[in-house]
Amino acid sequence: MHLHTFESLAPRLRIVSQFNAMTPPDRLQDLVGQLRSRLRNVLGVTIGKGGEGKTTTGVNLSHMLAQEQQDRAEQGHEAKPVLYIELDSNGNGRLDLKILGSEVDDDGKAFVEAVTEDKAFSVVRNVKPYLDMTVAGSANSELATEIGRLAGKHAQAPYLMLAMLLAQISHLYAWIVVDFSPGDVNVQRLGLAAVTHIVTPVKNSDDAMLGGLEAIANLVAEIRLINPELGIVAIGFLGFKKVTGEATGELDIVRTKIELLLEAAGLNPSMVMRDHIREARHIATVSRNNGMPARELALAANEMLLDESGKPVPRPRYANGRLVEPGKALDLADDWTVFTGDVIKRVVSRNIELEGVSA
Repeated sequence: MHLHTFESLAPRLRIVSQFNAMTPPDRLQDLVGQLRSRLRNVLGVTIGKGGEGKTTTGVNLSHMLAQEQQDRAEQGHEAKPVLYIELDSNGNGRLDLKILGSEVDDDGKAFVEAVTEDKAFSVVRNVKPYLDMTVAGSANSELATEIGRLAGKHAQAPYLMLAMLLAQISHLYAWIVVDFSPGDVNVQRLGLAAVTHIVTPVKNSDDAMLGGLEAIANLVAEIRLINPELGIVAIGFLGFKKVTGEATGELDIVRTKIELLLEAAGLNPSMVMRDHIREARHIATVSRNNGMPARELALAANEMLLDESGKPVPRPRYANGRLVEPGKALDLADDWTVFTGDVIKRVVSRNIELEGVSA
């Protein structure tokens, strides 16, 4: 694990400064057109309210994609790393990927400066095999303020600053996953302008969740001028019970609510995923506390994860000292495998459509 700085990136702030409220729309659309084809491997994980498992989804999706690339490399095929980016100021991804308080943890300061001030852009290389990440933290709260200030001078162009940055490095990554906050509209617009495909996690069945989903759908519609390719590719479910591997009636009710909401908004209800991540809050807590995504935790629980010396990593334990059950850990990891496979199948299919439209 080490910091890697990308050299000679084109300045984003200088480009943004050329725009204002009087700039003809076609100039902004020209810039957008230059970016979009380079960002089709960029996925966003978001929803319009907190507590829906957004960071858990972003981390596990990123890790599963990185595992696929590692497998490709071991089989002698071309492989690229995956990049995980968290825009949230709470920076929980640092805990999930075990860099909180480490020598590379600057609380998000360098990342914010790279996005808003054209300073050097760095990532933490190999937080897990084939997985890089940016550092988030309290400094990320400045993103909303700074992007808002720039938007006051340069209209919608500042919302493209992350997109311009990622367009310059996207070819170096198999996938880029952006996890962004439901809190501030400026941060959401920054994220939505950069990603092409949205994955929306759902963990609750209340009306607030439906309102959050509706908020995202509205933002997607509003941001078409600076991201005409943006679309929700999957709505997935976390923390619902499985009985003999199948969903219970509770989840069926939630699915129906969401499908009706989508139909009323003129959206395709097929974006609702059929499988889901089972309820396993205690194992999820152990995962976060140990800095191990679900697949890595499953390997550790089954004594198949090796340390640098080649010895098995100690089996993880719950807070009460009891060992994590190997079978339950594997079941949860398998859920994430299925989830990730479904998401990528949808993304690949959608990218084929986008390439056909732009051809």
